[in-house]
Amino acid sequence: MEVNALKAGRKGLRIAFSFSLKKIETELIKENVDMNQLSILKTQFIDKFQRLDTCQNQISEQLLGTEDAVQEYLDDMEDAENYRDRYIEICTRVDLKIQETVVPTETEKKSFKLPKIELKKFSGEAKDFLAFWSQFHKIHNDKSIAEEDKMQYLLQSMEPKSKAERLVLSFPATAENYPKAIDQLKERFGREDLLVQIYVRELLNLVMKNAVSGRTKTDLSALYDELEGKLRSLWRALDEHKKNMEISLHHW
Repeated sequence: MEVNALKAGRKGLRIAFSFSLKKIETELIKENVDMNQLSILKTQFIDKFQRLDTCQNQISEQLLGTEDAVQEYLDDMEDAENYRDRYIEICTRVDLKIQETVVPTETEKKSFKLPKIELKKFSGEAKDFLAFWSQFHKIHNDKSIAEEDKMQYLLQSMEPKSKAERLVLSFPATAENYPKAIDQLKERFGREDLLVQIYVRELLNLVMKNAVSGRTKTDLSALYDELEGKLRSLWRALDEHKKNMEISLHHW
Protein backbone atom coordinates (compact mmCIF):
# COMPACT_ATOMS: atom_id res chain seq x y z
CA MET A 1 0.00 0.00 0.00
CA GLU A 2 1.32 3.46 -0.86
CA VAL A 3 2.31 5.91 1.85
CA ASN A 4 -0.44 8.39 0.92
CA ALA A 5 -3.10 5.71 1.26
CA LEU A 6 -1.70 4.65 4.63
CA LYS A 7 -1.65 8.26 5.82
CA ALA A 8 -5.28 8.68 4.80
CA GLY A 9 -6.18 5.62 6.86
CA ARG A 10 -4.12 6.91 9.75
CA LYS A 11 -6.00 10.19 9.72
CA GLY A 12 -9.26 8.39 10.39
CA LEU A 13 -7.66 6.29 13.14
CA ARG A 14 -6.26 9.41 14.80
CA ILE A 15 -9.71 11.02 14.81
CA ALA A 16 -11.16 7.90 16.45
CA PHE A 17 -8.27 7.85 18.94
CA SER A 18 -8.80 11.51 19.90
CA PHE A 19 -12.55 11.00 20.27
CA SER A 20 -12.00 8.00 22.56
CA LEU A 21 -9.45 9.96 24.59
CA LYS A 22 -11.93 12.81 25.06
CA LYS A 23 -14.58 10.42 26.38
CA ILE A 24 -12.17 9.09 28.99
CA GLU A 25 -11.15 12.59 30.08
CA THR A 26 -14.82 13.52 30.44
CA GLU A 27 -15.41 10.47 32.65
CA LEU A 28 -12.34 11.14 34.79
CA ILE A 29 -13.41 14.65 35.79
CA LYS A 30 -16.82 13.51 37.04
CA GLU A 31 -17.40 13.76 40.78
CA ASN A 32 -18.61 10.17 40.89
CA VAL A 33 -16.71 8.17 38.30
CA ASP A 34 -18.44 5.07 36.94
CA MET A 35 -15.59 2.55 37.26
CA ASN A 36 -17.27 -0.03 35.02
CA GLN A 37 -17.76 2.56 32.28
CA LEU A 38 -14.19 3.77 32.74
CA SER A 39 -12.86 0.23 32.28
CA ILE A 40 -14.90 -0.18 29.09
CA LEU A 41 -13.65 3.14 27.73
CA LYS A 42 -10.07 2.15 28.49
CA THR A 43 -10.47 -1.14 26.60
CA GLN A 44 -11.88 0.72 23.60
CA PHE A 45 -9.08 3.28 23.84
CA ILE A 46 -6.38 0.58 23.85
CA ASP A 47 -7.95 -1.05 20.79
CA LYS A 48 -7.92 2.22 18.87
CA PHE A 49 -4.31 2.93 19.76
CA GLN A 50 -3.19 -0.55 18.75
CA ARG A 51 -4.78 -0.13 15.31
CA LEU A 52 -3.26 3.34 15.00
CA ASP A 53 0.13 1.99 16.05
CA THR A 54 -0.03 -0.79 13.45
CA CYS A 55 -0.79 1.74 10.71
CA GLN A 56 2.00 4.01 11.97
CA ASN A 57 4.52 1.17 11.80
CA GLN A 58 3.56 0.50 8.19
CA ILE A 59 4.04 4.16 7.30
CA SER A 60 7.44 4.24 9.02
CA GLU A 61 8.58 1.17 7.09
CA GLN A 62 7.52 2.77 3.82
CA LEU A 63 9.36 6.00 4.61
CA LEU A 64 12.50 4.16 5.66
CA GLY A 65 12.50 2.35 2.33
CA THR A 66 12.21 5.57 0.36
CA GLU A 67 15.28 7.49 -0.70
CA ASP A 68 15.66 11.08 0.47
CA ALA A 69 12.82 10.63 2.99
CA VAL A 70 14.90 10.77 6.17
CA GLN A 71 13.63 14.17 7.30
CA GLU A 72 10.05 13.24 6.48
CA TYR A 73 10.49 10.07 8.52
CA LEU A 74 11.86 12.00 11.51
CA ASP A 75 9.06 14.58 11.39
CA ASP A 76 6.46 11.84 11.05
CA MET A 77 7.90 9.91 14.01
CA GLU A 78 7.94 13.01 16.19
CA ASP A 79 4.26 13.54 15.46
CA ALA A 80 3.52 9.86 16.15
CA GLU A 81 5.33 10.01 19.50
CA ASN A 82 2.92 12.71 20.65
CA TYR A 83 0.05 10.25 20.23
CA ARG A 84 1.99 7.55 22.07
CA ASP A 85 2.70 9.94 24.94
CA ARG A 86 -0.98 10.82 25.22
CA TYR A 87 -1.86 7.13 25.19
CA ILE A 88 0.53 6.37 28.06
CA GLU A 89 -0.66 9.41 30.02
CA ILE A 90 -4.35 8.53 29.76
CA CYS A 91 -3.81 4.84 30.57
CA THR A 92 -1.80 5.83 33.65
CA ARG A 93 -4.47 8.25 34.83
CA VAL A 94 -7.15 5.58 34.42
CA ASP A 95 -5.07 3.01 36.32
CA LEU A 96 -4.47 5.45 39.17
CA LYS A 97 -8.17 6.26 39.40
CA ILE A 98 -9.07 2.57 39.51
CA GLN A 99 -6.39 1.99 42.14
CA GLU A 100 -7.80 4.78 44.29
CA THR A 101 -11.11 2.96 44.54
CA VAL A 102 -9.71 -0.57 44.88
CA VAL A 103 -7.01 -0.12 47.53
CA PRO A 104 -9.26 1.07 50.40
CA THR A 105 -11.72 -1.80 49.88
CA GLU A 106 -8.94 -4.38 49.74
CA THR A 107 -7.00 -3.30 52.81
CA GLU A 108 -9.96 -2.04 54.86
CA LYS A 109 -7.57 -0.04 57.02
CA LYS A 110 -8.94 0.55 60.46
CA SER A 111 -9.04 4.07 61.78
CA PHE A 112 -9.85 3.98 65.48
CA LYS A 113 -8.41 4.60 68.89
CA LEU A 114 -5.80 1.96 69.51
CA PRO A 115 -7.02 -0.68 71.96
CA LYS A 116 -4.79 -1.48 74.89
CA ILE A 117 -2.99 -4.72 74.09
CA GLU A 118 -0.73 -6.41 76.60
CA LEU A 119 2.38 -6.90 74.51
CA LYS A 120 5.49 -8.72 75.60
CA LYS A 121 8.14 -6.10 76.21
CA PHE A 122 11.39 -6.42 74.30
CA SER A 123 14.50 -5.01 75.99
CA GLY A 124 16.99 -5.52 73.21
CA GLU A 125 18.50 -8.78 74.42
CA ALA A 126 19.02 -10.87 71.29
CA LYS A 127 18.11 -14.10 73.11
CA ASP A 128 14.61 -12.69 73.74
CA PHE A 129 13.99 -11.56 70.15
CA LEU A 130 12.28 -14.75 68.94
CA ALA A 131 9.82 -14.69 71.84
CA PHE A 132 9.04 -11.05 71.10
CA TRP A 133 8.68 -11.61 67.35
CA SER A 134 6.51 -14.73 67.73
CA GLN A 135 3.91 -12.42 69.30
CA PHE A 136 4.44 -9.22 67.35
CA HIS A 137 4.52 -10.78 63.86
CA LYS A 138 0.74 -11.27 64.11
CA ILE A 139 0.35 -7.49 64.26
CA HIS A 140 3.06 -7.04 61.62
CA ASN A 141 1.28 -9.31 59.12
CA ASP A 142 -2.23 -7.94 59.76
CA LYS A 143 -3.13 -5.98 56.62
CA SER A 144 -6.17 -4.47 58.31
CA ILE A 145 -3.97 -2.42 60.65
CA ALA A 146 -2.54 0.80 59.26
CA GLU A 147 1.24 1.19 59.26
CA GLU A 148 1.13 4.21 61.57
CA ASP A 149 -0.87 2.13 64.09
CA LYS A 150 1.62 -0.72 63.80
CA MET A 151 4.35 1.79 64.68
CA GLN A 152 2.48 2.67 67.89
CA TYR A 153 2.08 -1.01 68.77
CA LEU A 154 5.80 -1.48 68.16
CA LEU A 155 6.61 1.34 70.58
CA GLN A 156 4.30 -0.25 73.16
CA SER A 157 6.27 -3.48 72.77
CA MET A 158 9.60 -1.92 73.71
CA GLU A 159 10.80 -1.98 77.30
CA PRO A 160 11.04 1.62 78.56
CA LYS A 161 14.53 3.16 78.43
CA SER A 162 15.95 0.03 76.80
CA LYS A 163 18.30 -0.02 73.82
CA ALA A 164 15.47 -1.50 71.76
CA GLU A 165 13.19 1.42 72.62
CA ARG A 166 15.96 3.90 71.82
CA LEU A 167 16.39 2.32 68.40
CA VAL A 168 12.66 2.52 67.59
CA LEU A 169 12.42 6.08 68.92
CA SER A 170 15.21 7.11 66.56
CA PHE A 171 12.60 6.88 63.80
CA PRO A 172 9.78 9.46 63.68
CA ALA A 173 6.51 7.61 64.34
CA THR A 174 5.15 7.61 60.77
CA ALA A 175 3.80 4.93 58.44
CA GLU A 176 6.82 5.32 56.18
CA ASN A 177 9.27 4.67 59.01
CA TYR A 178 7.54 1.57 60.40
CA PRO A 179 9.16 -0.94 57.98
CA LYS A 180 12.51 0.79 58.47
CA ALA A 181 12.25 0.37 62.24
CA ILE A 182 11.35 -3.31 61.84
CA ASP A 183 14.29 -3.90 59.50
CA GLN A 184 16.67 -2.27 61.98
CA LEU A 185 15.34 -4.35 64.88
CA LYS A 186 15.84 -7.54 62.90
CA GLU A 187 19.31 -6.49 61.78
CA ARG A 188 20.40 -5.48 65.28
CA PHE A 189 18.77 -8.17 67.43
CA GLY A 190 17.28 -10.85 65.17
CA ARG A 191 20.13 -12.07 63.00
CA GLU A 192 19.78 -15.85 62.76
CA ASP A 193 23.50 -16.60 62.89
CA LEU A 194 23.83 -14.52 66.07
CA LEU A 195 20.80 -16.21 67.69
CA VAL A 196 22.19 -19.67 66.96
CA GLN A 197 25.49 -18.75 68.66
CA ILE A 198 23.67 -17.35 71.69
CA TYR A 199 21.43 -20.39 72.18
CA VAL A 200 24.29 -22.86 71.72
CA ARG A 201 26.36 -20.94 74.29
CA GLU A 202 23.47 -20.84 76.77
CA LEU A 203 22.82 -24.54 76.29
CA LEU A 204 26.48 -25.39 76.95
CA ASN A 205 26.55 -23.13 80.01
CA LEU A 206 23.49 -24.87 81.40
CA VAL A 207 25.01 -28.33 80.95
CA MET A 208 28.35 -27.24 82.46
CA LYS A 209 26.71 -25.64 85.49
CA ASN A 210 24.71 -28.79 86.09
CA ALA A 211 27.84 -30.95 85.87
CA VAL A 212 29.71 -28.72 88.34
CA SER A 213 26.88 -28.25 90.83
CA GLY A 214 25.77 -31.90 90.77
CA ARG A 215 22.00 -31.57 90.89
CA THR A 216 19.94 -34.00 92.92
CA LYS A 217 17.28 -36.24 91.43
CA THR A 218 14.59 -33.85 92.58
CA ASP A 219 16.13 -31.18 90.32
CA LEU A 220 16.01 -33.33 87.19
CA SER A 221 12.52 -32.21 86.14
CA ALA A 222 13.53 -28.56 86.45
CA LEU A 223 16.69 -29.25 84.47
CA TYR A 224 14.64 -31.01 81.82
CA ASP A 225 12.31 -28.02 81.52
CA GLU A 226 15.27 -25.65 81.17
CA LEU A 227 16.93 -27.83 78.55
CA GLU A 228 13.69 -28.21 76.63
CA GLY A 229 13.18 -24.45 76.55
CA LYS A 230 16.73 -23.77 75.40
CA LEU A 231 16.56 -26.49 72.74
CA ARG A 232 13.22 -25.23 71.47
CA SER A 233 14.66 -21.74 71.06
CA LEU A 234 17.72 -23.18 69.33
CA TRP A 235 15.60 -25.20 66.87
CA ARG A 236 13.52 -22.16 66.07
CA ALA A 237 16.63 -20.09 65.40
CA LEU A 238 18.10 -22.85 63.25
CA ASP A 239 14.84 -23.20 61.35
CA GLU A 240 14.70 -19.46 60.62
CA HIS A 241 18.35 -19.53 59.55
CA LYS A 242 17.68 -22.47 57.22
CA LYS A 243 14.66 -20.76 55.63
CA ASN A 244 16.62 -17.58 54.98
CA MET A 245 19.51 -19.53 53.51
CA GLU A 246 17.10 -21.34 51.17
CA ILE A 247 15.60 -18.01 50.09
CA SER A 248 19.07 -16.57 49.45
CA LEU A 249 20.11 -19.61 47.41
CA HIS A 250 16.86 -19.48 45.45
CA HIS A 251 17.44 -15.83 44.50
CA TRP A 252 21.10 -16.54 43.73
